[in-house]
Amino acid sequence: MNRSVLIVTPFFAPQNHSAVFRAYKLAKFLPQFGWIPVVLTVDKHYEFGEDDSLLDELPVEVEVVQTRYIEPTVRGVRMAFGGKDRTFKATRLGVPTHSGNGTTKNGTSTAQKAYQSFVMKWCYAPDAYWTWASTAIAAGKKILRERKIDLVLTTAPPFSSLLVGQALQHAGAKWIADFRDPLAYTQRLSSESFRVYMQQRRIVKNTLKNADAITIAASCFSSIYFDMFGKQGANPVFIPTGVDVNLPGTAGSTTERQIPYLLFAGEYLSDYDTAFLEAFADAINNPEVRQTGIKLLVVGTLELNQTRLMPLLDRFALHQHVQFMDQRPQREVYKLLNKAIAGVLIPGPRAYWWTTFAKMTDYIGMRKPVVAIVPDPSEARTALTRSKLGVFLDGAPVDRAKALTDFLLGKTKSSCPDERECDRYTAPHQVKSFVEVFESLAARNPVCQ
Repeated sequence: MNRSVLIVTPFFAPQNHSAVFRAYKLAKFLPQFGWIPVVLTVDKHYEFGEDDSLLDELPVEVEVVQTRYIEPTVRGVRMAFGGKDRTFKATRLGVPTHSGNGTTKNGTSTAQKAYQSFVMKWCYAPDAYWTWASTAIAAGKKILRERKIDLVLTTAPPFSSLLVGQALQHAGAKWIADFRDPLAYTQRLSSESFRVYMQQRRIVKNTLKNADAITIAASCFSSIYFDMFGKQGANPVFIPTGVDVNLPGTAGSTTERQIPYLLFAGEYLSDYDTAFLEAFADAINNPEVRQTGIKLLVVGTLELNQTRLMPLLDRFALHQHVQFMDQRPQREVYKLLNKAIAGVLIPGPRAYWWTTFAKMTDYIGMRKPVVAIVPDPSEARTALTRSKLGVFLDGAPVDRAKALTDFLLGKTKSSCPDERECDRYTAPHQVKSFVEVFESLAARNPVCQ
């Protein structure tokens, strides 16, 4: 058996954002299970920060192949012809950019909004990565042929990764299609153009029908896609994304709380509910809570988080109780989380019922309590309930404030984390689950023998 797999994703190290780490951890740990990964990714990172140490942490067996990617925008074309570097790394949010999932960040003028609308309708079909898909398909076929690799794993979003997987399956490989989000399901994950959206739906339906295996990052994706398309091909396999237990900061007692803070890690989205901030402000007004000096530590892209949160901090008089840190390498975020009283998961009681959130998988894997305002029911609530880590702020505003106050004062009855459930959210368990899928396909494929 050829124990090699081609992993296809435009989101990979040294990019440092949540979309990277599912594939990154898979590549990092696969050699420990006797599998050698080749990663096929982009050569240019237009809109994300970078952490070069991520590449240094990969085993020597991991090969990363980059193929040309020209973003289908004015800046992408200009850079391709030698123009000024206008990537995120060079400009730190100097220009409006796309989100990677088919959406755009808000412009600041009518002209910018018109430009973004034009790009979305005519240049992102099915998304911004179609220019990369063409180069990735050619490179992927060459890799399969020269290295005699028989298994391909694509992780999506973006939709273009699925197009690469389809092409490489037609070239003779077994194809595992991994979904980190339920593509084509929500407005946030779909194009605003009906024409492009229908193309995106066709890609997803063809993938569900034809891929040799389907893996999903949240269990509810299976029901979502059944509702959308009915029974298609292979039954989806739920594989949670896991925390990298080998990095410093993941070990240690959760009772060692030297710094009184709650940790919010990542990007504070503009459509988040303000229920948590309101509850936090009410809790701070309690003299006992205020005496503790508790703060909310927000770690993520500084410009975005400050821009979105500052007006809310004015509204709830929270400036003295919220601290910002710019984006940090993952190992540093782990250290901060290990010392925190709890992680924070606060999209609101109606938002994003279908996702587990990248930050939440880290919280669970590290056995960290999670203060959460999430829908009921939701994928996040189910995972936090099963792991026995959820501190849910439900009900009316006064009820949420009381629940948070009681937790911060240690009055909430706590239970021990469910160790078996928490282990599911570790990188070794994640990779072991993928290996089981790989070996099942290889055993059915006589070419691999």
